[in-house]
Amino acid sequence: MDYEITFKNNSKEVVFLIDKDPNLKSLFENKSEIKVKVSVDYYQSLVQTIIAQQLSTRVADIIYNRLLELLNNQIDPFNILNTSDDQLRDIGLSRPKIKYLKSLAKHIDDKEILFEKFDSMTDEEIINQLTEVKGIGIWTAQMFLMFSMGRKDVFSTLDLGLRNALKQLLNRPEMTHKEIEAYSQKWIPYRSYVSHFLWHSWD
Repeated sequence: MDYEITFKNNSKEVVFLIDKDPNLKSLFENKSEIKVKVSVDYYQSLVQTIIAQQLSTRVADIIYNRLLELLNNQIDPFNILNTSDDQLRDIGLSRPKIKYLKSLAKHIDDKEILFEKFDSMTDEEIINQLTEVKGIGIWTAQMFLMFSMGRKDVFSTLDLGLRNALKQLLNRPEMTHKEIEAYSQKWIPYRSYVSHFLWHSWD
């Protein structure tokens, strides 16, 4: 079941952020609030993320719906592992993505990933565990933290949109990845607030 998180520009978190970094004031003045849909089905969320890699939303949705139909609405590790590669190819999945989906399913089946423990784990611990799966990199794991777990302290320097939005906000087009990472440290522990407002600064 999905739910919404609302990030308000008059929240105590935003007051804290502006106090730490006055350059953010104009960013938060652009929008009064941002609503973010969070998916609490961690496995389904990762499956959808893998399917969507390098695809348009429309095509990714078509393939995901075909997968639902193929597996009789039961997308789980057991069914993924017991579905042939040819069947998965027939619904439009590429060979690499089939490997990624089966790698994820095997990690869960082998109890190398235990979603029920995620709530008590740190962001870094979750990223380290997820990136053991083929096809899940740091950026994907960071997006999982934000959009599946609703974690509040995530900022990805790997995200081109975030980097460009921050450079524009600060009028510093020459900023490097390392400089952006160092700059973002002042936003701890509410970096996700900045991330969401930066993404929407292009609206």
